[in-house]
Amino acid sequence: MTRASSRNIGSLTQRRKCPCGDENCYLRVDGNEEENNQSNNNSNTPTTSSVPLGSDQLQAAQVTTSFDSTVSTEIRPPYVGQAFQTAEEAQEHYTRFAKVNGFAIRTERSKGNSNHPLGVYKRELVCHRAGAYRPRKMVEQKRQRNKKSNRCKCEAGMIIKKNVSKGISRWIVVQFSNEHNHEMLDSDEVRQLPAYRNISSIDRERALVLSKAGCTVNLIMRSLEMEKGLRPGQLTFTERDLRNFLQVSKSINIENEGTELLNACKEMKERYSDFKFEFSVNLDGTLENICWTYPDCVRAYAIFGDAVVFDTTYRLYAYDRPVGVWFGMDNYGNAICFGCSLLQDEKPSSYQWALQSFVCLMDGKYPQTLLTDLDMSLKEAVMNKLPSTKHAFAPWYITSKIQSWFSPSLSPLFEKLVSEFNRVRNLSCLEEFSDQWSKMVSEFRLASDRHVNLLAYNRENWTLPFLRGCFFGCLIGGVDFPALIKGFFKGLLSSQTRLRDFVEQVRVAIELQNQAGEESTMRQNYQNMSTRTCMPMEEHAASILTPYAFNIFQQELIPSTQFAVYETHKEAYLVRHRLQPAGGQVVMCIGSDLQCSCKEFESSGILCRHALRVLSLKNCFTLPDKYLLTRWRRESSLFPKSTGYKYRSRALRSLVSIILQEASVNKERFNYAQWHMSKLLSHVREMPTLDDTGSDAGPLSSVEETVDVTLPKPRGRPKKGKLVSTSTIATEESEALEENMASTHDLPGPETHQALWDTHDLFGTQDLA
Repeated sequence: MTRASSRNIGSLTQRRKCPCGDENCYLRVDGNEEENNQSNNNSNTPTTSSVPLGSDQLQAAQVTTSFDSTVSTEIRPPYVGQAFQTAEEAQEHYTRFAKVNGFAIRTERSKGNSNHPLGVYKRELVCHRAGAYRPRKMVEQKRQRNKKSNRCKCEAGMIIKKNVSKGISRWIVVQFSNEHNHEMLDSDEVRQLPAYRNISSIDRERALVLSKAGCTVNLIMRSLEMEKGLRPGQLTFTERDLRNFLQVSKSINIENEGTELLNACKEMKERYSDFKFEFSVNLDGTLENICWTYPDCVRAYAIFGDAVVFDTTYRLYAYDRPVGVWFGMDNYGNAICFGCSLLQDEKPSSYQWALQSFVCLMDGKYPQTLLTDLDMSLKEAVMNKLPSTKHAFAPWYITSKIQSWFSPSLSPLFEKLVSEFNRVRNLSCLEEFSDQWSKMVSEFRLASDRHVNLLAYNRENWTLPFLRGCFFGCLIGGVDFPALIKGFFKGLLSSQTRLRDFVEQVRVAIELQNQAGEESTMRQNYQNMSTRTCMPMEEHAASILTPYAFNIFQQELIPSTQFAVYETHKEAYLVRHRLQPAGGQVVMCIGSDLQCSCKEFESSGILCRHALRVLSLKNCFTLPDKYLLTRWRRESSLFPKSTGYKYRSRALRSLVSIILQEASVNKERFNYAQWHMSKLLSHVREMPTLDDTGSDAGPLSSVEETVDVTLPKPRGRPKKGKLVSTSTIATEESEALEENMASTHDLPGPETHQALWDTHDLFGTQDLA
């Protein structure tokens, strides 16, 4: 079976149906670059969007070429020093560059692991023809195909390393070579490479529909080519790939899968009594809807369930079921998952059942604010089942649709429209918003566009004038939820995954998310929370708030010193910037009660600069307790969940990584850290090794008990005459941290750092059994 045949069986695809209600209007879905690229490779066929357009856009789209059609041909090569936010972003950029230039790439090797202070800190990406052929060891009786290797020791490739500076991680290109020792492939040839042979989610859905209608594989291929306007052979997969995909799809028994999923939930309930789930069945007894959550999720929701994101943009295409996941954010700015659901369809009745079941699983607690996709069925469901909850359409869901709606018809002016749209939607005054919205619609001639009318009709659910004062807990702008949701689902299912395994796969995904959150929490706690003013209320806030919340508080406190205060009448103050001739915000201050017209506290839970300015004027040296919300306090932290060996090991690993970064900046810091850590090492070694609290004093969650966090064993044997420490992992960590620091600082040589590296004997160098 080829690589493209079934690797995505059971995986998720994003919703493509447009909320405007037109049956022929579809949305462009992120992650379908292969469709855009295959359209670009068809030079004789002018294309517009990779999905059907609305009728009022089709005519304009046919006249102009696609706005995206020129992007792939102008991809610049990577260069040394180029920075990316994630390793996946760097690999995706190199992959696009490789495809346009006639080759493919693969990951040759990586350094680091999940237990390393920096995680995976180095990746080497090489040409698909790099390296020499190494025959596999086969059993003599097993027949082996006489297939010639295409590897020719090509040295083209790219090396990226993680750089952490001031708590922000970036992936830097440290080496790049585009010198190949072989001929490059043309567009038709490169499409046939295994790395690019992939049946996209849109093609999978369409192929399944045609297959159920009785179409043969050959007819399905011709149909897909005609729909896309491609010549024969220009799809990103072959007939063999499609035949294998359909064969595996037919092995799925939807009715039995639903029963097995329900049985898996019952087994999980028997293993962990705190596991919760709700389900409903059809008249014939088959599974209709199911919703479940885990003990840690319920505990997190009890504290941070005031603002919730309900994502319904993904669906299990092989089972034709939408997936709903609830997310939130803790007091350290980490994303947390509250629960998951698998629904029968996208009708209001299914969403109503999901919302009602979720509240039931969360012990009857309703969220204050619910952020969802722009969906009329969801809006109806929230109005019926959560009438006291403020329903808002998350801005990232709206902006993701704008390209599908307007890019084909406004390609020359599209960027200007996006900029104007973002400006108008953030206007705080309702009258000003209405006026500027009308001007924008008139300027771009969108008065008759149904998508603009859809947004205008539902403006109460997404514009700032109607949402001001609603509590969002920094969900908007605090976490990159589109990337988070995509990363949460990435790798969740594979070709071997069935519905019965879905509950376990979600559990593992949540555990990985929690591990990342715990690591981030510990790193924040070790950061120096320095005050930037001499104001006592700043010191007071630093002693109570988490580093994440305190940083937001400082962003309001420091600018407050630039504001003037005018007392308009008793207990009322007008606060505006000293350079602002008019306007400002009105702050009511009656005793310890504060109320500002900007409503920032009601929205984020952090006092605004206007209220802080008034408190300073009234000689308040500490913040009133009511304005230090429980959800932003250190005492509300979800982590650590235990105080045993696992926590101690992770905590010390985070601490030593920060010490290594800070102490190696210059010679003075290094000498200071070396002296104190040498004394510390000697003192700790003299302490007793027995642990009265046992192997792990704290209660482990049901998730932690089954997660394998054993460190990898070193390969090979040590060289002659060379002593090996308790683990070679410490050496690998020291090399990684030294490489990371040396990329940004002029540091002493490796021999100077040896005293710091020796401290790794203290920090988790044994296997985490």
